[in-house]
Amino acid sequence: MGSSSLKGWIEGIAAAIVALLLTFISLPIGEYTIALAVIPLVYISLRRGLVPGLFAGALAGILAYLFTSTGDDVASNIVREFGPLAFIGISGFFAKFTQRTLHNKRFSNAALNITTASFFGAFIYFVWILIDSVLLNENSIISFLQVDGVSFLLTFATTAILLLVLAKAAPNMFVPKDTRFLSRKEKSRLLND
Repeated sequence: MGSSSLKGWIEGIAAAIVALLLTFISLPIGEYTIALAVIPLVYISLRRGLVPGLFAGALAGILAYLFTSTGDDVASNIVREFGPLAFIGISGFFAKFTQRTLHNKRFSNAALNITTASFFGAFIYFVWILIDSVLLNENSIISFLQVDGVSFLLTFATTAILLLVLAKAAPNMFVPKDTRFLSRKEKSRLLND
């Protein structure tokens, strides 16, 4: 395992720990809540890619299950604690496109990729909340949409805005020096000057 790969896994572990800590912090807006744990997992997925993003999400989900699960119903705890965080890393599918467009200073294209990745990360999180709410707790889908639907939109908007501001202010935060998504020619400063 190379040092660049090791850095990616370490960053994934750090993102998982930050996501876990953010699960304990709620940001209520009236009766709605912003799921802050989505932000570091979408970020690490865009920075390192699909596999490290899924690793960070799965690790955050395991830690959330271990630290916050209650009761004896294991299936319900897995859906409620592990599921929402575990698959946010799918947003890492947009890492290659985000990094290339940021590297080539095409912010409008990068913004579209970051916004789409933020949408998918928040959507996947709230699909698991839907499964828990409607299927396991037998709440109506209408009540879910009234509360958690708005929470999804707030989480998506918050994630997208924060990551867009970060990408505009410091695009290198999304493009690590050891990225595998840029060719040697793209990485060369002499050729790009």
